[in-house]
Amino acid sequence: MAQNILRTSTKTACCFTTTATNTSGRNLLESRSFFSSKASGWFRRFLSPAEEKKLYFGITSSFREKLVEQSNKSAQTYSNIIEHAIISAKPSPLLPSKTGMLSLARIEQLKLDLDLAGKQKNINRLHELELEMNRANLKTVTMYNRLIRAYIWSDSLDSAQHVLNAFAKQGGMAATTRTYTYLIQAYLKQNQLQQAKHLVEQMQQLSLLKLRNNFDCSIMLKYYQASGETHAIEYLWRDMMLHADVIKPGPGLFTQYLEYLLARKDVDTISQTAQEFLIQQQNHQALNLHQYITWVKAVKLLATTNKKQDTQKAEHLLFYLIKRAPPKISWDKAKDSMQQIVTSYLAQEQELKALAFYYKLGKLGVPDGAFEPQMLKSIEAVLQNIEEKKTTTEENKAAMAELEGLLLAKV
Repeated sequence: MAQNILRTSTKTACCFTTTATNTSGRNLLESRSFFSSKASGWFRRFLSPAEEKKLYFGITSSFREKLVEQSNKSAQTYSNIIEHAIISAKPSPLLPSKTGMLSLARIEQLKLDLDLAGKQKNINRLHELELEMNRANLKTVTMYNRLIRAYIWSDSLDSAQHVLNAFAKQGGMAATTRTYTYLIQAYLKQNQLQQAKHLVEQMQQLSLLKLRNNFDCSIMLKYYQASGETHAIEYLWRDMMLHADVIKPGPGLFTQYLEYLLARKDVDTISQTAQEFLIQQQNHQALNLHQYITWVKAVKLLATTNKKQDTQKAEHLLFYLIKRAPPKISWDKAKDSMQQIVTSYLAQEQELKALAFYYKLGKLGVPDGAFEPQMLKSIEAVLQNIEEKKTTTEENKAAMAELEGLLLAKV
């Protein structure tokens, strides 16, 4: 009986527990459904759609008003800061334009006016143009260099020097290498070596002696030659050859240096310079009479050394000179050099080269009348000697093949 009561109590308790559990589960599900369902949400329960929309626009409108208000405050703050900086800042002086108060069109016309007045030697006009440049606060150094050149053309070296002296008084403008080389050239022409020396010293102080222009190199080479500064000449020439791709030394500059070497009879340096000259002068620019005659002297000097390489170089140099000779040049200028090359080849027992040299000259248009009678006799002797050496067919073929190769070689 006790077991039945216990069994009955246990069953009753289990049923009660199950019932309670089921009831709690239903309540929880109903609660979850009430809060999570869109159909039975809080806003739908307490607000209509129209009221919900009105509330939404009210919130966003208020937010936008606050945002605009805050932005206006920030903008006003930045505006106040900028305004305060402008008002309180000290005015800084404006940097002057290099063209000053002159228009670009006026500057271009001013170049023509300066050149014209200089060529006409109109000093009064140049003074007027200089005054205009100064009043306009022009700071373009190249324009003042042009003014200096115009004064020099007008034989007014004092006025040109005055322009340079005024550079120190005018702020924002410094002399260039060309400023000095124009004046140095003018002083050298007037044999005023001391004044030129003073300008060179100024260039050295201003570090303006690193020359990279053909004209400037030519003027400084003239100055060093006039002052007898041998070491400076050699240093300048080496520096020029190192930067030949930038400087592009022309026939005039090479001729100027060659004259210095010929006066010293420096054959080794002449030989080296001739080689550099042939390498650098790849264009077809014609030589003037002075350049042609000076280099013909170098040909003759190289041919007299009796060194095979010098004779060969003399031949190449002569062919170059013939191709670049001035119009209507007389062949008499080169007769001695031609004869000397043939004589050197024969002395070096290079008979075939002497004969080939003669034939190449003919191909370049040199007539027999341009040759010295002695040279023609030497060529005839060479031909006769070759005929006498025809002891075997093989030797004859070898000699003719060598001669043919020499004739086909590039002139």
